[in-house]
Amino acid sequence: MAYESKEKVAKMQGYHFNKRELCLYFGVYFAYLIFGLWILIDLREILQKRSGYSRDPFNYELDIFNNYVRSNWHWYLIHAVIATGSRFFVNPYNIGLAFACVSILSLLTTLPFMMNLFLGTMLLIFYLVSYIGNRKLIWFATALWVAVLNILAYNIGNFSDEQDIFYIFSVILFWTLLRCCSFAHFWADSKLKKKDLLELSTMTHYLGYTLYFPTLVNGPFLDYKRYIVILKKKDAHTLFNEVKYFTIEIVRIIFWWLVLEVGMRYLFVHYMAVETDKAKLVRSPFGRHAIGYFLGLFFFMTYLVKYGLGIAFSRYDGMHPPSKPRCIGHVHYYSNMWKHFDQGLYEFLFDYIYHPLVNANYSKFVSTVLTFTFVFMWHGCQTEILIWTVMNFWCLILEKLLKHAMRSTFYKRSIEQILGQQMSQRFQAIVFSQLFIVAAFANVFFIGSPEMGVFLIMNAYGNGFANYLALSFCCYCFFQCSELISMKLWKENEKKN
Repeated sequence: MAYESKEKVAKMQGYHFNKRELCLYFGVYFAYLIFGLWILIDLREILQKRSGYSRDPFNYELDIFNNYVRSNWHWYLIHAVIATGSRFFVNPYNIGLAFACVSILSLLTTLPFMMNLFLGTMLLIFYLVSYIGNRKLIWFATALWVAVLNILAYNIGNFSDEQDIFYIFSVILFWTLLRCCSFAHFWADSKLKKKDLLELSTMTHYLGYTLYFPTLVNGPFLDYKRYIVILKKKDAHTLFNEVKYFTIEIVRIIFWWLVLEVGMRYLFVHYMAVETDKAKLVRSPFGRHAIGYFLGLFFFMTYLVKYGLGIAFSRYDGMHPPSKPRCIGHVHYYSNMWKHFDQGLYEFLFDYIYHPLVNANYSKFVSTVLTFTFVFMWHGCQTEILIWTVMNFWCLILEKLLKHAMRSTFYKRSIEQILGQQMSQRFQAIVFSQLFIVAAFANVFFIGSPEMGVFLIMNAYGNGFANYLALSFCCYCFFQCSELISMKLWKENEKKN
């Protein structure tokens, strides 16, 4: 879970790819994408008839996002207007009041009274915990609320059109819990006086942060340290550029949302994940791997849109939001998926769980176990979440061990000096691409279904050596493409710095 050292990343500069080799890698990548699209689009009419829908009906997260924005678009508009006006008429120390007003009004008109009362109870308890300032009490309250929310989510059951409001309420609670915990830790770690918590500006910032409307339902998580920078006085002369940038970001989000919606009308991968027998309509065992790939791609695009909306608003409001999710095509080490897909959640896990445990003399292994235990509890205590969490844990542990072994003196003498740097890098790509195959299957349990996860695992490992060899070669090429892209991005960041 620790951050990569600069020296380790800098080692990437030493890799030199042959141009023909690069053409092969990217050629295989694009050929695989075209092949996968062709196979899945070819099944479109059959799956439309069997499902009874012209669009894939089982991307629940996208559908609920669409319904939520359709019903609450005016609150986004009101928030933008108030946030813009507050630059001229509101002191930065009172801006939390403006944010809180929008959030509270939206909740009162969206959720029933008992749900608002339940949410208000959570906020009140954590504010009292913040005032006490004891870290053990903070985590006791957090663990207690995680358990309560899991019981609540279990009783809500599976979400459908009639239960959207219950699902949204559950999501609000889980996101708000992280923000409450972050606020409490901020005050426990700061040297500010307790009496400051009794001031009106602090209370309104607490509500403005924990109930910040653009990230209330769809995320991402913003640490309180990323929020509190709004106290800096904004320059009114930069408003035009900020509005321009904000508009461009919203247009980008709409563009990717349209691409996603078009994809839902041609690729019924979520339907196949729910009705696993329909995946057998793909005759080629090798072609079935495309189902898992496009499940992951649509998952990324869904969160690019969901998180992108919250990131655009929070940046416009003067915060320092986390980065957008990184495309799965840019990820080759699975640890990078945790670091860069949901940067906000990763920061929470590292700053408030893993790092404090390591500093408290717990071993890194135990700290990682406890971190992933929280991941499992926070995402929901379900079978598919447990499988996904356990597989992720062991994949990351194995990746860590392999990286440690490849940094050893023995490896450098026996592999790098004998084979050379280029062949050594190819060897690493072969090894880590095998690990990434397993990690990718783990994600299918999470974003697809347990049945689809088992189906794709059996399809990969139980359909002959030629099928698995083809999959391994493609993943090897994907790894090398991602390595080159990561190298280029790293060099660009170095130039900026």
